[in-house]
Amino acid sequence: MRNTLKTVLFVAAFSPALISVGVARLFGGSPFWDAIYYVAAGLIGSLMVVYVLTALKWRGEEFPFAVRKIESNDVLLLGVVVTYIFPFLARASDITVGAILLIGCVVWVVFWLTDATIPSPLMRLVGYRFYKAESANGMVYTLITRREIFDPRDVKTVKRISGSMLLEIVE
Repeated sequence: MRNTLKTVLFVAAFSPALISVGVARLFGGSPFWDAIYYVAAGLIGSLMVVYVLTALKWRGEEFPFAVRKIESNDVLLLGVVVTYIFPFLARASDITVGAILLIGCVVWVVFWLTDATIPSPLMRLVGYRFYKAESANGMVYTLITRREIFDPRDVKTVKRISGSMLLEIVE
């Protein structure tokens, strides 16, 4: 189940790209209903991020966590933002639903099979930050939190998203 949450969380991070496709189709002269399907799918996917974070907050497995070293992991955010703008550069009117489904399936498989994570611009917009945190035993995790961390000792309790991802719940 944890792998599913991680996968949904990061595949949904690409949802604004669908909104971009819909807007580009409108500007490209496509029919309104053709464009609105993309926008609606993008909005629903964007809401999935909020749903998963809320579910983790209320039902996630909580445990103490000691951090030895921490560093910001937001630099990858730039690459994801480019995917939101890409439909305008690649003539979004040529993108089909089939192509989007194929790309979505490939992205789903990649996130499902790997521990790779990328900072989500959607999560950043709602105030979450991404850190690479090394635990006291040397394991490296992606730590997602709502606050800026200056001292690794400030991190006390987290909830597990997946084997390599943790969510700090700040009360």
